[in-house]
Parts: sequence; C-alpha cells; structure tokens
Amino acid sequence: MRIRKRLQMELKDVKNITFPKPSFEEWKEAAEVSLKGKSVEKLKTNTYEGIALYPLYTEKAESTEKVAELPGFFPFTRGTSPTGYHDKPWLVVQPVSGITAEEANEKMRASFKRGQNIVAYPARLLSGGARAETLFKEIPLKEMPVFIDLKGKQKELFPQFKAVAEAQNTQLTGVIAEDPIAEWLICGQLPEDTDNYFAEWLKTIQDYQKVGSDLKTVLINTAVYHNGGANAVQEIAYGLSAAVQYLLEGQKQGLSIAAVSEKIVFSFAVDSNYFMSIAKLRAARRLWAGLAEAFDTASDHFKMTIHAVTSELTETLYDQHVNILRTTNQAFSAAIGGIQYLQIHPFTHATGETDEFSERIARNTHLILKEETNITTVVDPAGGSWYVEQLTDELAEKAWAKFLEIDAAGGILELIKQGTLQKEIAEVYQERVQNAAFRKESIIGTNVYPNPADKIKNTTKDKHVSYMKVAKPVGITPLELERVSSQFEQIRLRSEKFKGISGTAPTIGLINLINLKSYKPRADFVQSLAAAGGIETIGSKGCQTVEEAIDYVAATNLPIYCLCSDGDYSELAPVIIKEIKKQFPEITIYSAGKQQEELEITLREAGVKDFIHVKMNAISILLELLQKLGVN
Repeated sequence: MRIRKRLQMELKDVKNITFPKPSFEEWKEAAEVSLKGKSVEKLKTNTYEGIALYPLYTEKAESTEKVAELPGFFPFTRGTSPTGYHDKPWLVVQPVSGITAEEANEKMRASFKRGQNIVAYPARLLSGGARAETLFKEIPLKEMPVFIDLKGKQKELFPQFKAVAEAQNTQLTGVIAEDPIAEWLICGQLPEDTDNYFAEWLKTIQDYQKVGSDLKTVLINTAVYHNGGANAVQEIAYGLSAAVQYLLEGQKQGLSIAAVSEKIVFSFAVDSNYFMSIAKLRAARRLWAGLAEAFDTASDHFKMTIHAVTSELTETLYDQHVNILRTTNQAFSAAIGGIQYLQIHPFTHATGETDEFSERIARNTHLILKEETNITTVVDPAGGSWYVEQLTDELAEKAWAKFLEIDAAGGILELIKQGTLQKEIAEVYQERVQNAAFRKESIIGTNVYPNPADKIKNTTKDKHVSYMKVAKPVGITPLELERVSSQFEQIRLRSEKFKGISGTAPTIGLINLINLKSYKPRADFVQSLAAAGGIETIGSKGCQTVEEAIDYVAATNLPIYCLCSDGDYSELAPVIIKEIKKQFPEITIYSAGKQQEELEITLREAGVKDFIHVKMNAISILLELLQKLGVN
C-alpha cells in the first residue's frame, strides 16, 4: 500500500514538472556544438522557388498581428469547408480503361465495390469511337459524379453526354472539362484567331449546363506546367493567369465573372517535396480568393475546387515499386493541403501501361489514407505549423509577384506566343536534371541505390496526347514533358540493348587496394554509379602488391579499370598504375575519390585519366565510360 501511494505521489509530481523553454540562441548554440563549430546557417537549403528553408521555425512576431484564418472562411487558405473532410472526403479519381468500351464499363462498375466513388475514364476511350452510352451503362449517374479531362474533345462529345443524361433522366455532376491553353502547349499550336475560338468554346461550356447545371466544365491544368519542370511559384502563377484569361473571355461573351469562376476546377500536381506541395495548395486557394476583389465579385464564387494528381515528373521506369512510396507521400501531402478530387498514378504509369495490380494499389492508397491515418477527422492538419504557415506566406507572395509580372507582359497567351513561358519552365527542368546528375537530388533506384537486376523491355510510351484540333494553326514552341530520371534511364537502356546484342554487359574492373576496410566505401560508390548506367563491375580482392594487381588485370582483361581505396594512394597506387600502363598500354585507368592537388598530379602522370567522385556529373562520366566500352 505504501509503495502504491508513493508511486502515485511520484507520478503526480512528474505531471507537474515543467521544463524551461530554451531560447532560439540556446538551441542554435547546442546545434553548432553538434556541427563541430560550423554555423547553423550551413543547414539552410534553397528550393527551386528561390525560397530558403531553415532548420528551425519559430513563431514570427508579425504572425501574432495577422488576422486569424479559419477553415471554410475567406481567404480559404485553410480549406473551403469549415469541417474539412468530416462531411465530404475527397473523391477517388482513378481513371479506368479497357480495350473496348464494354470492358472499361465492366471494370468501372467493379471498381465501385473496391472504393472508387466517381466515374473516371481517360479521354482516349471517348475519342477512339467508343460510345458514351456503353461506358456509362448501368452506372447510376444520379448518385455518381463524373471526372473526365476531354483534352480538346469537349465540343465534339457534347451530343454523347447529352444522350447519356437524357437516357438516365438526370443531371450530370462532377467535372467534364478541358483546358485549351494547356492543350495548345502540348500540341505546339495556337489558333490564328483566339477570340473566335474562345467564343465558340464558351458556347460549348454553356451547352453543358443543359446536361448538368453544377458541372465543372473549365479545367486549369497546372499539372502540365509541373510535368514540364515548373516550380511551385510558376505552377500557381501560370494557373491563375490561365484562369483569368478564361474569366476575361467569358466577360467578352456577356457572361458574369461568377458564372465562369464557378465552372472552374484547378488540377495541381503534387510531388515529393512534401511540405512545398502542402503550401502550394494553401497559397493557391488564398490567391484565387483574393482575385474576387479584383473582379468586384463575392468571394464565395472564388472558392477554389482542386483536383490533385501525383507527379509524372518524379516517376521512374526502374525500381518501379519505389513509385508506390513516392505517390503515397504525394497523395498524403495533397490530402493535408485540402483537395476535393485526388488521382494517384499506378506505379507502372511511366511505362505508359498499367495492370490490375498496379491500379488496385493506387486505389487502395486512397482507402488507407482515409481509414488508417484519421486525416478525415482533423480539419486542416497543417494549420498552426510555423514551417508550413511561413512557407505558404512566402509562396503566395512570390506567386502573386509572378502573376502580376505575367499580367504586365500582356497575359499568359502573350508569353506562350513569345516562347517565354516554355523557356522559363525549361530552365527549371534543366536545373532539376543537373541536380539529379550531381546527386544533389536523390532518385532512389535510378541515380542512387540502383538495382542491377531490374530490367526494362520497353521504353516509356507517349502519354501526353492532345485531341485538340486547331483551325488555321499558328506554330508555337511546344512544352516538353519529360521525367527527371529519363537521362539515366536512356543510358541504362542503351547498356541493356548492348548486352542483348553482344551477349555481355558493358563491364569495368575495380582494382581494390590493401584490405576490405580500406577499399569498400569507394568501391561501393563506383559500383553504384556504374549500375546507374547499366554497367557491371568486377572487383579484385585487396591487392597489397603490384604483382597481385597485375595478375588481376591480366585475368579479367577489361578495357577500363578504377582504383579504389580509402587509404593512402601516394605509395602503392602510382607504382601499380605505371606498371599496368606499361604492360597494358591500351587500358584506361580511373581513380575513385577526389585527391589533393599534388597527389592528383602524381597519379595523372602515372597514367590515371580522371577521378570518379561524388561531386562530378554522373551523366557525363557514364556516357564517357560507355563510349570507351563501345556502347554507341
């Protein structure tokens, strides 16, 4: 009894213990101790948006002076509903396809039993001659909304949707929309007379109101900019500019701003930059709501409806199951950011093909997020995070400045005609590719930790198809849509093709010096780098004499070797290199690791061509190795 009482008293005392709150300076000092004297500023990183990320965020003085933003209230940063997902969770947009319309319809009806709660078909099913009546057969459209990006077929397909609505005696709901500007960028053509095009298009938009007064029929497909390489600032700014263009075109046709704005749905890509994706959705809602004042319209007409889709830019052909991790992370950020529609690409999406298993995994990801994370029970989970709030503020400020810059230049169409938009996006894409090449950005299974046993038979197919037919087209620079990993993949595919023809994979030798402890770190690095290009490696045991190294080279007889050791190169390495070059002058020798200038000169004089290290361009060295190995 006494022990129990004493324990109760101790637990009570523990609950009442308070710890002193450390100041920022105290935290900084402690961090710098662990950094061994380096400044905490070394932990700062910069994003593609030009935003500096810090290791610690605290409440800013000005944040206490800001008017509190509430979920469901202007400017809708924290969401358009006061209850979040509690009353209406996001809709599972997983497009279902098939060889025939009958097969697709059967698969769609089966998917309803497995968590799908919206009708979603790819535009090619409708554009390929399949009748909408067959696709929607036995699907209760009174209860089921629809989500289809028509990709330029909106006018042509209206009679089919009208027939479906009449057959079921119902009004269609959801999204049956397209984004002409995005389609023009994909196909590289603009109409000569854009005013006339928009006049006809807006008539089609009004026609669709006959089959569904609540249908969203205007798509702002910012995912196209993202998949071209755009950063979050550009994606928001270009999206807002396209939306404003459509609002102004509607005004020309006598439509009210509210009538057009309520038909708009934004489609944002979410990528592996988790917190930036969350902030992007929050900032976009805030800025769109702010445009209500500019158009002298009630803010309720500018509640942004968001369709989020996982990034194509970050998908990979190799080690495809890593795509499951990527898309889950991306989908989670979308859910936290607050969306109405969510589309998760299957992990095989980069190949241009999917199967029942990959589609099932993608669909189940929705269900796990909804049922296992409790995310639907919390309104605005990111609210109050000083990091997310500051990131949202900075992103909104930069995106608004970019939007005003576009407006001052004459609008988004003017930028597209000049090629300025395409150039700006291409510059960011090249920066992403460079970071991947120097491994500043890790692509698991591609530029780091590649799986040499993983083989791809087919290259990726062209998924970026537009069905837009442009009368009297004017040529523009098309927006190039390519994944960041593609350069590594093309190199590796070359190696696989070479192996298929010759029967032998391109191979280099590793001359490992001294012992396992000495050579393993750098040997592992070179082996991983080579595998990223489909190049195999054959490593020696620890060579402690010149004779052992010569015997290994003579036994393997390869055109390229790389010396690997974490120990001192200055004594054994120059002697080995000279002797190898003397006996095998045609062999090319590299050395692993960056060396001091004096030692580097010595090794080059001995016969080393170059040094393979972490700060070099992996794409360049892989291409160089393949060329020397005869892989053309």
